[in-house]
Amino acid sequence: MLKLNKMTDYAVVCLGMLARKPDRFMSASELSKETGLKLYTVQKILKVILAKSDLLKAERGVYGGYTLKKKSNNITVAEIIEALDGPISLTSCGDKSDSLCQSSDICFLGGKWNQVNEIIRKSLNDISLDDLLNFDNPFPVEYEKPMLNKTMN
Repeated sequence: MLKLNKMTDYAVVCLGMLARKPDRFMSASELSKETGLKLYTVQKILKVILAKSDLLKAERGVYGGYTLKKKSNNITVAEIIEALDGPISLTSCGDKSDSLCQSSDICFLGGKWNQVNEIIRKSLNDISLDDLLNFDNPFPVEYEKPMLNKTMN
């Protein structure tokens, strides 16, 4: 089974919340409260996204916080995954591998995994953050959201 790690899933949640409020900066505390994620988790996600992608803009100060650098319909699922997990590839013997596979001398696949990797990358590049969001059903403001990641520090 292919499965995103929890941090990548939570990153989509955080970016989705920023997409719901595109005209303002949100602090990590606000994002934590609005998404139900622990503050530490939100801070860690924002730090990684800022360091490894061009998806967020950060401003310091009283009116600072985080906002999306581009419109959510121009942010792809592939960009989000790659910011948290690195290059998208099903196997380590793919096109971006730094070393030869230990079985390359007996492998009968001849690099065909690259085709699969490209199809997956293309599919994830064709889905935007907007495509994942349901703007018609926002979280009720008065709803007390449970903390989603109780086991994380």
